[in-house]
Amino acid sequence: MRAMQVLGAVVWLFLAGVASSQANPAFAPIEIRLVVQKPAHGTAIAVLGGERTVEVESQTLLGPSDFVAVGDVEWVEGKPGFNVRLTPEGMKKCEQVTTDNVGRTLAIIVDGKIVMTPKILDPVRSEGFLLTVNTESEARELAAKVREVVAPK
Repeated sequence: MRAMQVLGAVVWLFLAGVASSQANPAFAPIEIRLVVQKPAHGTAIAVLGGERTVEVESQTLLGPSDFVAVGDVEWVEGKPGFNVRLTPEGMKKCEQVTTDNVGRTLAIIVDGKIVMTPKILDPVRSEGFLLTVNTESEARELAAKVREVVAPK
């Protein structure tokens, strides 16, 4: 429980910024990968809302099939965002990935851009998480893109 509280309150709410972008066809509409530990050993992708890039590993740890639902856009601590809920298998994968990679950084990728880069502080045992952005229109656009591939199962 402590891990999710820390992760939910501190890490999942981080966002680099907001900008319109074209989807990167090399990535699924939503996926989670690890940030590389050594530069020049991964795929560089843009961070939403800026000109910065982050290199990610090639393996997708969680993808569209690991999510079961996307919530409505809501305001949390002054920022708009939406919840994504994991399938039971997605929850197991998330727990295993975070257990095996404490201290590493995840890249949460939506529509081909990194929207969050949380550091794994503890194993995460959760049904889902909150993605926040800086504008309501961006939140609605991203939620709709994820919703297109995440159908209730």
